[in-house]
Amino acid sequence: MRQTTIRTLAFSALAALLLGGCAHNVVPTKVLTDELKANGPQPPRRFQSSYVGGTVRDGWLKCFRDPTLNRLVREAQRNNPDIQIAAARVEKAVAQMNLTASGLYPTVSLSGTHNQRNYSYRNGDHYNTSGLFLIGWEPDIWGRVSNLTVSDAELTVAQLADYEWARQSLSATTARAWFLLGADKMIADFSRQVVAIDKQAVAVLEKRAKIGQGNMRDVHMIRGMLAEARDNLQAALAAKDRDTRALETLIGRYPANRINAYSLKGVHGRVPTGVPMGLLNRRPDIIAAQFRVASAFHRTEAARLLRLPSLSFSLQLGYETLEERIAKLFSSLLMPLFDGGNIQAQIDDATADQKAAIAAYKKTVLNAYREVETAIAQDRYLAHRYAYVLTMVKEYKAAYDMTYKNYQIGQGTILDVLQAQTKWINAKIQRTQIMKERLVNRVNLHLALGGSFK
Repeated sequence: MRQTTIRTLAFSALAALLLGGCAHNVVPTKVLTDELKANGPQPPRRFQSSYVGGTVRDGWLKCFRDPTLNRLVREAQRNNPDIQIAAARVEKAVAQMNLTASGLYPTVSLSGTHNQRNYSYRNGDHYNTSGLFLIGWEPDIWGRVSNLTVSDAELTVAQLADYEWARQSLSATTARAWFLLGADKMIADFSRQVVAIDKQAVAVLEKRAKIGQGNMRDVHMIRGMLAEARDNLQAALAAKDRDTRALETLIGRYPANRINAYSLKGVHGRVPTGVPMGLLNRRPDIIAAQFRVASAFHRTEAARLLRLPSLSFSLQLGYETLEERIAKLFSSLLMPLFDGGNIQAQIDDATADQKAAIAAYKKTVLNAYREVETAIAQDRYLAHRYAYVLTMVKEYKAAYDMTYKNYQIGQGTILDVLQAQTKWINAKIQRTQIMKERLVNRVNLHLALGGSFK
């Protein structure tokens, strides 16, 4: 239902832009946006070449091959209050556009009174009644109202782009939260394994101490390690609980800690070579900034047209008595001569808004280039780090197993076991963190590109 409403509002805004572009003294929006892109920040040369891997498309969540994530995102799109707020802003923008456009049409109103007096004196009963149809119209000779209507239509398109950007951002935020929860689960599961290993070690060392093959110092050391492992487990469970409730709130559920997390999966596919040319035409936040510049331009033009004279007409049709009908036409011409600087202040205000909109557009574009560059670079660095961490986990696990077996047969010390186990634990945690970072960075890349790549 919400999507249907948004599409209807989008058609209304586009229709207003098309009609406004045909009006007198109104510069077409496409001319303004094309000029803005031509004179705005230019992408690096490598951005202007085609890139390998196909075109960017919607549905980038499919790249992660996670049906549960897809369901969570759909739930968030239905229930998240931020999306509802963005949709309401679109509706408000359309209402404002329709309100402004109403100034292009005549107004018709009915004014009537009916008086009746009954008395008996010579002429008997007497009736007196009156009624009028009032029609007023101020033709948009110079295109001031048309410029305001197009300005509001452009703001509506900007709000539609903001709505789409909010949807994409919510999808990305939901994905990040889901991947964070997956990392929490993996760390909690690993902490349980450490607790089980340390419990087994405590039993072995206590038995060795009883038969005289160990010492109480080792027993105290491993008991401390077990307590530390249990503390780490509680911390991991607390993080998982906190992040589960955060995700439930994000998707519109009551935060009851009932979402079942899954272990993280690796990223799929490689990032295409180069960056697509159409970045400025895909990212909704850039599109919104473009239309806000165009809107500010038309509002400035409307303010300047206040200096020109305005002509208005009014027509009265009706009757004053049952026997006397009237038809009166009035016209008036208003030319501003002195207003104490009111019109100039409106022009200055609109011009300042236009300058701010242009600066905001430049900032948005540069930020988009930075986000794309950063995400691509991070993807490469994280891929290298992940390969190294896999080797770390493998080698440290082998070293820990060998050290622990040697200690069980009386070779080495508990300190050797502690050192090997600590390195192995840290390597597994680091691997989990990098897995999460790679997934989150891939989400950031899709959001920066305004879509996905095949």
